[in-house]
Amino acid sequence: MKAVGAPETFDQYIKRILSYVDRDPRRILRATPARVSRRVTAAPRRRLTARPKPGKWSAGEILSHLAEVEMLWGYRLRAIVEKSGQKLLGMDQDAWAKNSRYRRIDPRRALETFLAIRRANLEFLDGVPRAARRHYGSHSQFGRLTVDRIATLMAGHDLNHVRQIEARLGPARKGRTPASVKKRG
Repeated sequence: MKAVGAPETFDQYIKRILSYVDRDPRRILRATPARVSRRVTAAPRRRLTARPKPGKWSAGEILSHLAEVEMLWGYRLRAIVEKSGQKLLGMDQDAWAKNSRYRRIDPRRALETFLAIRRANLEFLDGVPRAARRHYGSHSQFGRLTVDRIATLMAGHDLNHVRQIEARLGPARKGRTPASVKKRG
């Protein structure tokens, strides 16, 4: 049990985000772009860039994080499918936020980046043969990661950050969903 006010450990974080995944992770991964887009397109920039308190990311910074992590998971998926047993390095999200200057990235541009990379990653996942889904990578923090495990972690990560974005932006308002996330028929 975590002491009140104590920082969450990596294992506690993983357990928490995995507890959010109550259905097929791919359904969550497919739903996230529209859910985030609806909230972000209806919000004024000032609201997107406001931090809830010192040391906590704004909705815009969370969008930048989602875009970069999507790129990272996409690379990891492709590396594992290419060659099972790959070594996968962890990342320091605070260093990435600082080095990529999340506070200076336009939130709507971060959203566009996330949407484009997510679309590419979903197309990639859809094409992974069943045999390759058993491939794995050895991650410095997560341990053994298969394609399916990554999809589940991505889904939990999505839900964690979507909830944070929604909390920062307040009650939902009717807004436009960008054409780039609408289903194509």
